[in-house]
Amino acid sequence: MSGGEWGRRRLREQLLARLIEGRILLSIDYSPTEIMKDLELELRITLSYMQSWRVREYVRLLVMRKPVDHYKLLPWMCAAIEPANPDSRAFVELDGCRFKCTFVSLGAALNGFIMGCRKMFFADGIHLSGPYEGTLLTAVALDADNHVFDVAYAVAGGEANED
Repeated sequence: MSGGEWGRRRLREQLLARLIEGRILLSIDYSPTEIMKDLELELRITLSYMQSWRVREYVRLLVMRKPVDHYKLLPWMCAAIEPANPDSRAFVELDGCRFKCTFVSLGAALNGFIMGCRKMFFADGIHLSGPYEGTLLTAVALDADNHVFDVAYAVAGGEANED
């Protein structure tokens, strides 16, 4: 692909992105097929599926930014949780600028566990997929009616076998 053709593709994506940006803000699940149909009906613009997919991803990147940008907000979010929710515990651990793990337990969940749950935790984890792998860990308890009561959750960067 020549440099000029690549530049035209980028320009076309940017122009089409402006046309659909509002719809993606309203519905993040706006599919490439819907984009193709809507642009055909309203503006008589014919796109291939791949073109509409690229435009949607371009707008998503503009609106939601990259996932790495969301990880940068974690220290701020953890710092905001504790003053806003009394008795809460939240922290994030970084290795330089790299995410290692985070832990969150809201004060209401901790107090609910102390006041109305059986004094036994159940822990489970599930592996995360995508660009940032890790493990989502949850701690739950049983309340007086034998219903699951969420107490805390954590995200760890991966498995570590430390002696």
